[in-house]
Amino acid sequence: MWQFLESIENSGFSTFVRETPSVLAYPTVLALHTFGMAFLVGLSGVIAVRVLGVAPALPLPPLARFFPLIMAGFWVNAATGVILTALAAQSMLSNPDFYIKLGAIGAALVCLGQLRHHAFGKAGNGATGAVPSKGRVWAGAMLTFWGIAVLAGRLTAYESDVRRQAAVAVVIAVLVLLAVRMLALRVGGAFNNRATFSARTASGPGIPTANH
Repeated sequence: MWQFLESIENSGFSTFVRETPSVLAYPTVLALHTFGMAFLVGLSGVIAVRVLGVAPALPLPPLARFFPLIMAGFWVNAATGVILTALAAQSMLSNPDFYIKLGAIGAALVCLGQLRHHAFGKAGNGATGAVPSKGRVWAGAMLTFWGIAVLAGRLTAYESDVRRQAAVAVVIAVLVLLAVRMLALRVGGAFNNRATFSARTASGPGIPTANH
């Protein structure tokens, strides 16, 4: 098995891409991989956050036009990902973070398909942009899996100690963000209640009209 992976890693194509100084080799593959991720994760993320209620004034049905670009980004990402894996086949395929990344990508793609069905298919309301609650669940799950995939992909480049520290840092950051979100919701709710009370107080009780 390891001899086979070593042969892939040391093949003429892998050696050329990895070691040639040409900008059309490794830099181009890496750039295409980055652009593919931007289209795949970025555009599907825009749809997901809109489904979750961000920017409700933005019409949802026109966002369906993003799906061809999303799929193009997926295939570019897949092709360049195979090349990048071949350049370091032994280290990649012995790294648990690599398999976490692949699993998270697969799960995110399943969520993306379900999100498309519930937001733009028969389950949703294409005319009004209304999305069933299941669509919002799939949107949140997709964003979660994309986050795991991106994080795991970055961690494949580091040693085990750095990976553990980064994982702890991510957990702390997520907890902080959740705490900030809860605080913002409470402050916003209290502000809205105070504004409503002030408006009612300013209007005063209705003035009765005299009957003649």
